[in-house]
Amino acid sequence: MSNKDVAKQIIQLLGGKDNITNALHCVTRLRFNLKEESKADLEKIRKIDGVLGAQVQNEQYQVIIGAKVAEVFKEVETLLDIEKVDSGTSNKKINADYILDVVSGIFSPILPALVGAGMLKGILALISSFGWVSSAGGTYLLFEMISDIAFYFLPFLLAVSSARKFKVNDYLAICVAGALMYPTLVEAIGASTSPFTFMGIAVPVFKYANSVFPVILGVGLMSLVYKFIDKFVPDVLKMVVVPTLALIISIPLTLLILAPLGAWGGILLADGIVWLFTKTGPIAGGLLGFFTPLIVLAGMHQSTSPIQIQNIATLGYDYLLPISFCHNMAESGAAFGAALRMKDKKMRSAALTTSFSAFLGISEPAMFTVNLVNKTPFICAMIATGIGGALTTLLGVKCFAFVMPGITSLPIYANPDGTVKNIILMIICIFSTFLIAAVLTFVIGLRGEKE
Repeated sequence: MSNKDVAKQIIQLLGGKDNITNALHCVTRLRFNLKEESKADLEKIRKIDGVLGAQVQNEQYQVIIGAKVAEVFKEVETLLDIEKVDSGTSNKKINADYILDVVSGIFSPILPALVGAGMLKGILALISSFGWVSSAGGTYLLFEMISDIAFYFLPFLLAVSSARKFKVNDYLAICVAGALMYPTLVEAIGASTSPFTFMGIAVPVFKYANSVFPVILGVGLMSLVYKFIDKFVPDVLKMVVVPTLALIISIPLTLLILAPLGAWGGILLADGIVWLFTKTGPIAGGLLGFFTPLIVLAGMHQSTSPIQIQNIATLGYDYLLPISFCHNMAESGAAFGAALRMKDKKMRSAALTTSFSAFLGISEPAMFTVNLVNKTPFICAMIATGIGGALTTLLGVKCFAFVMPGITSLPIYANPDGTVKNIILMIICIFSTFLIAAVLTFVIGLRGEKE
């Protein structure tokens, strides 16, 4: 079945395009918000050729596609005329479900830029540690600059994706990011006095490059201000008055209040994670690892992306991505162990294929088509991820750039200081996790084997 046919059937079974208020995708899933949930037929969606699974989580309909999700979403965009789809977020209550939906909608579109830059950063660290090139050479410095662009100018990337989620003009949102990255403000970092004041109040100075929360809060405020003003201004004056007042009101409030709060929040969050892993060590890593398959199953794993990015921006490394890496290896190992027990050739072939997919970094095909339906492989994956998470914490493994966890992301575990100890420890952790999951699944066997 073609991608267009898959997209057509999904939209039809969700009640048609008029029933869809918002559509986006993450690494493996299409995510939809609906006007009337009663019109959706999840059972029929699950039976579509090319769909790995479907579920409702946080009032969001998630259709698991796998590696081809971006290609299918292009067809969804065309069929829905995505620019005209109203997210309907203005009428939603601000609760945990809403926050998760916003986080997913903001971070999913920028993942390609972050993943590409993160991989390049890891490759540079790896070839530098082996002494294959000089870190002082012009070519190396050029590629180092390329690897830093997405992270240094992260506020601009987040401004665009936040604008699309909050339904405000992209270019006004970029102005919010530009205010945080304005040269005069950047140059004042570390200075004794602030270069700007507003009504006699000094504007706090923070390093907003690489930051996550300040620009999201700023664009969120811009959206509220813009929509409020737009209600009262006559149509003939909207083009001039509304954007002008939105900038005049939003940017000073962002610089004075929201951006500093976001910066401090990011710092406290990173420090809190360091404290948690320092004080509780393998217990924290083990518990997080054990529950990671359930978090992924619920489609809530995207909610950790801002934490991971903020950790890398604040600390220079992250503790959570190694655990996610172990989870993918556990799903891969469990599917591999299940394949060794399967008698049906087609099922064995599917298990081996999805095991390889999880090995590369896409765990949902193995999770939904093999491990979950056969029950015990999923439980074994949970146990193995818990052990792997405890091991990464015990050994102090760190991830130095943001990238999707899979065997291809291994280079980013090379320490930028040129040592290879961290990447060797990561190899030990993922190999152990894969082996534990595979052996446990093979020894315990399958329960409820299905096609």
